[in-house]
Amino acid sequence: MPALRTPETVHLWGETLCLDYANSVDWSPGDEHVDPEKTDVLRSEEMLGRWGQRCDLLGEDAGQASAAELSRARLLRDAVHRLFSSISRGQDPAGRDLDLLMSDYAEAVNHVSLRAREDLYKLDWPLADPRKVRFAVATDAIALLRDPSRLARVSRCPGRGCGWLFLNLSGRRRWCSMSTCGSREKMRRLHQRRKRCAS
Repeated sequence: MPALRTPETVHLWGETLCLDYANSVDWSPGDEHVDPEKTDVLRSEEMLGRWGQRCDLLGEDAGQASAAELSRARLLRDAVHRLFSSISRGQDPAGRDLDLLMSDYAEAVNHVSLRAREDLYKLDWPLADPRKVRFAVATDAIALLRDPSRLARVSRCPGRGCGWLFLNLSGRRRWCSMSTCGSREKMRRLHQRRKRCAS
């Protein structure tokens, strides 16, 4: 059974914000949540805020998300996972998931500011606005969809009860992490070999 995860302990192995967000719960091969009472780090409005602070999206003075905002944030998380999971398998994403993403992105654009950051300009939202998590994730997902070189590297971890998504930047990465799913698979194969040899 997986250990109880929190916004502070969940690994950020996606290599981009929207995939880290999709990985805020474990997934079955059929894109269903796995043991969400333990693996889902967006279980409450307060946890959504803590995840936003962990990723430097929200300030410490950010207001707490409403129940409606938490629901919308979780719907976006699930849509982003299904969408990029489909792409990683060479399938077209469902229209309803693209529509949900576009709806959140349009809302994000309506509330965004363009701010100077050193030698570039950046899209930004107030640090105190709990919607910033959803807005930033939707914007990052759109950016990934529009970048063919990165989009081609979206991969889905084949680990049992994992289903996490990541950018395979090296071209050699198979697992979300060798220290977790990769190691467990090696141990499982070693155990199977030993059983065969013993029989």
